[in-house]
Amino acid sequence: MKNWILGLLVSAAVLPASAQAFDLKEGQWFHAVGYDYSIGIDLSTLSMPFASNGVMYAPRFTLPMGDELSVGLTAPIGLALAQSQGGTGSLSLGYHYTLAATLQTGLGSTVTSNAFLGAFVNMGYGSFARQVRNYSGIGPAFVRDGSSGVFSEIGVRYDYVGNEVNLSVGLWRVPTSAVDKADVVSVRLLYGFY
Repeated sequence: MKNWILGLLVSAAVLPASAQAFDLKEGQWFHAVGYDYSIGIDLSTLSMPFASNGVMYAPRFTLPMGDELSVGLTAPIGLALAQSQGGTGSLSLGYHYTLAATLQTGLGSTVTSNAFLGAFVNMGYGSFARQVRNYSGIGPAFVRDGSSGVFSEIGVRYDYVGNEVNLSVGLWRVPTSAVDKADVVSVRLLYGFY
């Protein structure tokens, strides 16, 4: 019974999208750069293993579905300085990358949108990793400590001097089987342009 209801809901959601004529030639590119603050949260111990400050670039390609709605792909990437919150407090290089499907509405959803506010949701897969110092004396001096998993993000944008300003919250959720890996929560402030 549950599968039948789920199938009906998915069909109802896809129907309006399939009724639209998608043409890749009508696709639009948008870009955003800005600040990214991220923290690692280890849900097994409720500790915060690291916090990072960094910069990021987020290109997106969207297909308009009218003047105020679009769907597409986004691929944010970033670099950060991450500080361990444990006993060492050491600095490390953090980096992240993601590929996500995006649903955009309002400002910034299409080039022709004249809305003052907009919103977006991104869902995909990505990784937030750090190059941490290997104190064991065995192997390389730095090793990758990565949190890979499902990425989700929700955000709003508003108009500032003709360009969009994005404020969003994202989450890299690692699989339960990934022992000693932290989920990562990210807060982003980005300046967008076409």
